[in-house]
Amino acid sequence: MISDGRLQIQNAFINAENIQSLFDKANTPIEPDLLSIDIDYNDYYVWDAITKYKPRVVIIEYNSIFRPDTHFVVKYNPNRMWDKTSHYGASLLALEQLGRQKGYCLVGCVFSGSNAFFVREDLVGEQFESPFTAENHYEPNRDFLFYKAGHPRNHVPD
Repeated sequence: MISDGRLQIQNAFINAENIQSLFDKANTPIEPDLLSIDIDYNDYYVWDAITKYKPRVVIIEYNSIFRPDTHFVVKYNPNRMWDKTSHYGASLLALEQLGRQKGYCLVGCVFSGSNAFFVREDLVGEQFESPFTAENHYEPNRDFLFYKAGHPRNHVPD
């Protein structure tokens, strides 16, 4: 796939300001099948900045320490990286609301409480369990399945 040009590799620090230009540079189709966003801090802002491209499915990391009725998004900092604590990203409710604004339905989350799946509204049909809400699809943080101690808590503002 790499040799015939169907798969391209770019090495870049991704932020809301450069994501679309990186897609442009890679000749990304306007409607890619899948977009996975897992950059450990500014995920919400990067997805929000993607306006030209309309993937069919979006997988995005959410911060599952926040219950499904909590709206939380870290303060945007284009140079910030994950500090290995629980202060990162966005709650599932914040992403559900952003997804709805962008024309996506929240259709599920992984059992470990780390990634959420969104499908474009025009493709949902009767294939997924409604309601398409954080309350319905939330999975709590289960870092203990992968890490002995999980992520240490850190709620210090940026």
